[in-house]
Amino acid sequence: MKWGGKQSAYGKSYNIDTPFIYICLLAVSLTFWVVGYVFSIGYPVYGGVLNTPLWNTVCNILPNKSIAYGIGLLLTAGGAFLIHRMNYILAIVREKTLFPFLFYVLLISTDPDFLPLKSTSVGIFCLILAMYQLFISYHETYAVGKAYNAALFMGIGSLFWVHILWFCPLFWVGMYNFKTLNTRTFLASLSGLVTIYWFLLSWCLFRQDFSPFTVTFAALLKIGYRPMTGISPLDWAMIGYVGFLTLISSVYILTHEHDDTLRSRQYLFFLIMSFFLSFFLFFIYEQSSDELLAICCMPISVLLSHFFTVRKGKKQYWSFNIFIFLYIILAFVRLWNFL
Repeated sequence: MKWGGKQSAYGKSYNIDTPFIYICLLAVSLTFWVVGYVFSIGYPVYGGVLNTPLWNTVCNILPNKSIAYGIGLLLTAGGAFLIHRMNYILAIVREKTLFPFLFYVLLISTDPDFLPLKSTSVGIFCLILAMYQLFISYHETYAVGKAYNAALFMGIGSLFWVHILWFCPLFWVGMYNFKTLNTRTFLASLSGLVTIYWFLLSWCLFRQDFSPFTVTFAALLKIGYRPMTGISPLDWAMIGYVGFLTLISSVYILTHEHDDTLRSRQYLFFLIMSFFLSFFLFFIYEQSSDELLAICCMPISVLLSHFFTVRKGKKQYWSFNIFIFLYIILAFVRLWNFL
């Protein structure tokens, strides 16, 4: 089964970056949203004792299923658009392609655990905004405003999903690698976080209720290792399949680092670190594992796009076809079992 693409005039190059592929991936993603809406997958949206008070409040005021699915779809499309713009402007992937957008939408849409709206839906949107601010500060010694904005977005996201704070040290490592980290930018990043929690503290003092602080940060201490038997074999197949391909993509980037510009390499290295950090947290936060898998989707979408587009050979062509075919089959089987 061919999913599109064509052989070059020289018979050595295969192109998978075609409108037909785009339409197929988008159609599959929208199908999952429609099926999810019809069968009310993930609705009602519930909070929990380990969720932040702000997220629990959002869950309580959602009026109906249409609003929940509409917000979830907008956040997914908005996050995908930001990834696409970031890749397009900063040339993280050399080829001009829509795959970062489509892979992100596909990965989020085809997992019933992510539908329609989760606390991490807002968190990952804020994380993408923060990452964009970090990336455009590359080699800017006086990027105080960008450092502040990045931390501010992460602070906002943490009000909905507190585990996003684990990415703050990673951002400081990124600032160091991008030649942006100095005393002023570091203090600016701290100020961005303090700004959000200063307003939260003021609200707590006004209400004489400090549970937003205690409940929010208590979730960071609820570490419980994920048992291998806690996930179904089909779920492990999906996780292992995508994780293995992402690992191959990461190894390819690390072993062919001179194929990209220095700037692109450092962006890609940061995304690789983001992937491994998310995957590590997935195993130590059992009760937040689904949310952490959603965070993985962001770096995975760019890393897989890089792997499948930088070289247009026969191996890449067929590996892409096999990847898409098997992934969609696994996704539909998992959806069927979920219903």
